[in-house]
Amino acid sequence: MKTKIIFGLLSSILLLPTMLFADIVYQGKRVQEWPEEARPTFNNQSAGKPSFLLARTPVTQNKSHYAAPKGKIYSLTLLVDFSDQKAPVSVADVEEWLNKEGFNRDGCNGSVRDYYLDVSNGQLDLTNEVFGWYRAKHPKSWYESLQGYTGSDSLMKEVFNYFDPLVDFSRYDNDKDGTTEAINIVYAGPGQTWGQGLWPHSGWSNERRDGVRLTHHQMTDMPGKFSIYVFVHESGHMIFGWPDLYWYGDYCTMGNRAHDLNPVAINDFYRADQGWIPFVDVTSNDVSLETTKPGEVCYRYKNPARPDKEGLVWSYVQNKGRNQVLKGSGLLMQHYDFSIEGNSAADKLGLRIVHASAAGKSSDNPGDQWPSPGSTANTFFKSGTYSEFSDDAYPAIRWYNGSKTGLKITDIGTPGETLTFCIGENCTAQESSSSTGVVSSSSNAPAVSSSSSATPPKSSSSSVHITVQKIALETILPISDNYAPVTLDLKGSEVAKILGIKQNEIANKVKFYGIEPDGTLNSRTTGEGTGHWFDKDGKIVAWDPNGTSIVFSNMDLTTMTTKIGHMPNKVKAGDSFVVRQAVVYESKQVTFEITVTIEQKTTRISNIRSSRRGKPGNMIFNALGKPVGKRTESGEMPDLPKGIYVEIAK
Repeated sequence: MKTKIIFGLLSSILLLPTMLFADIVYQGKRVQEWPEEARPTFNNQSAGKPSFLLARTPVTQNKSHYAAPKGKIYSLTLLVDFSDQKAPVSVADVEEWLNKEGFNRDGCNGSVRDYYLDVSNGQLDLTNEVFGWYRAKHPKSWYESLQGYTGSDSLMKEVFNYFDPLVDFSRYDNDKDGTTEAINIVYAGPGQTWGQGLWPHSGWSNERRDGVRLTHHQMTDMPGKFSIYVFVHESGHMIFGWPDLYWYGDYCTMGNRAHDLNPVAINDFYRADQGWIPFVDVTSNDVSLETTKPGEVCYRYKNPARPDKEGLVWSYVQNKGRNQVLKGSGLLMQHYDFSIEGNSAADKLGLRIVHASAAGKSSDNPGDQWPSPGSTANTFFKSGTYSEFSDDAYPAIRWYNGSKTGLKITDIGTPGETLTFCIGENCTAQESSSSTGVVSSSSNAPAVSSSSSATPPKSSSSSVHITVQKIALETILPISDNYAPVTLDLKGSEVAKILGIKQNEIANKVKFYGIEPDGTLNSRTTGEGTGHWFDKDGKIVAWDPNGTSIVFSNMDLTTMTTKIGHMPNKVKAGDSFVVRQAVVYESKQVTFEITVTIEQKTTRISNIRSSRRGKPGNMIFNALGKPVGKRTESGEMPDLPKGIYVEIAK
């Protein structure tokens, strides 16, 4: 747990190494972030895997930098008190604190579960199961007096031993990879001394119970009044592997301790990395007028020389709701570099805020970062004060090798229900001319939409003939309550041949688009990474559980596969949707037309001869879950070799 420091009173202390109030403890030592061998992982392939009569193509895990669980995650909370510090609340009270919808005791803005449902857009349901109270063998003062974190290690082993006969620890291995994801020890009384005894932290153990390893755990104090920041913050370390964000400010709950009762949201970069909101990728050639809502998407501009490591990200942050404590609203920009470990030096950080007020300076002001002030209105880009970003205006903001970024953002508007800004410049001129971006050839190639956030394959001032080839794909999608996808092969070798490039060049050379029902190309992604959400008619829409978004297709151009899934509670057996996406290279386009059918009644076919007649149009799948044909108009089976098949009613 981090304690917010009053800068003026403790300025001399901040010069010492002990300024790093790290609360991740690995093998008895404080670290700023988990070392590589101890990073939390989560195998979404094993968790909530869709059931089907036959084996399906494996569900792939999101390519998140941190662990990225989805759906309901079961967490174990063990309560312990002491002879000199008795339990201040009941087990039922703790269950409500962690799980109850709308929990408001002592002024809390919801429960811990509410917090993660909020920041994940309902995609992570962290449900705690509570056991206790256990009376420790020694007084609390005994554990607190031991050197370093040996007191907490001693209490941790003691608590695990006591609850072992009462708890099935394997239940909390949510992804069935042999390790638990979330075990919490909540102890009576407040934490006393930073870096010693029972000070709240996320820790590591070699304990093994019920066939699973209890690697990551966290300790949170229970002084008597309820607050949710500490539990939420330590869960961020334990479950996702997020580091402490020192020299960062109040702009994320992994940064400063901005508010105990209503913790600031997780920053939008981490949220997009989780897949809770979509990334919108931008290049230096793009010209687009954007309109965005608070926390709706995260724009990402990768360093072309190090696209997997370094970049700039920005999103609209408004000081309402979870971010109410922040002192301003507008575009909040961050500079990330995953090659930098820790976040403890003002001049070089794994993740830092790009302060709008740093314009014209040769370096960002450390006083604008941790620990004082927590946030300022001048951090945000907005109309009237800091309405644009460019290399010329911000000499402090460079890639860490000193080179210019090439990013330009202009005409940033006034924060309101939405915020507008221009990627590049002269967006008005671009909008008026964009309808002539790509002129269809005789093959009826669609035109680039004027609302796309990437430039057309060729200059908007000239007509270009595009050769279009379509690849038709079909898949059966099981009904799921947690977005569980199936993975579809995009026939990468065939695509490469059409485009005239090597398959391993596709991801770096092509432009990626979604295709609207009227045939226009739209380069704004609304899904995870290279992906889109679609409504029932195949129109590209933003993710919204209460809106029209129904089906998503998130492509991976490196593996040439796509993950297809649907919005929970929005489909029924037999529904069918058609979505289209495309890749363009020079004057060649490949359109993927994907027919998605929601799983219906299935029939196992073990004898082809006895199943010759059936309902016309029923889909037939082989033992690998791959479509191999459909019944003819007369109801006859396709010509298939002897084997086991599944028929799904149309």
